[in-house]
Amino acid sequence: MATYGLLIDYEYCTNCGSCQVSCKEEHNYPVGKTGIHVFSDGPWYMDDDNINYNHWPLVTDLCDLCAERTGRGKEPICVHHCLANIISYGTVEELAPKLAAKPKQFLVVPEYLPREAKGEFVSKGTRDHKAAHIEVQGTGSSTFGAHRADAKVGEYTEDAV
Repeated sequence: MATYGLLIDYEYCTNCGSCQVSCKEEHNYPVGKTGIHVFSDGPWYMDDDNINYNHWPLVTDLCDLCAERTGRGKEPICVHHCLANIISYGTVEELAPKLAAKPKQFLVVPEYLPREAKGEFVSKGTRDHKAAHIEVQGTGSSTFGAHRADAKVGEYTEDAV
């Protein structure tokens, strides 16, 4: 059986929201819930000439790839209504070569309601690892720092933080 997914070319996403609105309307989701949501990062300057400003339409655990629509031979509603034409639907085998041909894309295979499909999450880790208990008394000010694991104590490097 073929595995289906969405190829999302986020280079040209304009954050219009048509994928979110159409999904919400198609499935009659209540306020605050949708099968796809557009996240934004930016704008911020990467350097003097380049600005980072990306939008990513990401599927949620409510996405079933419009099973009723695709069962009738139609494409998912988010694909149908994407104004920038950046969302493609198909088998992973069809979409993977397109993914390899261009950067700023990702391929997603949603899992509808994973808790219902797989059950509750059960940790498979060992119980030997225990977290340290630390009590902290407030001083009214705080300082945080992060250092690379290979940095020597007291040594500062530009990329250490």
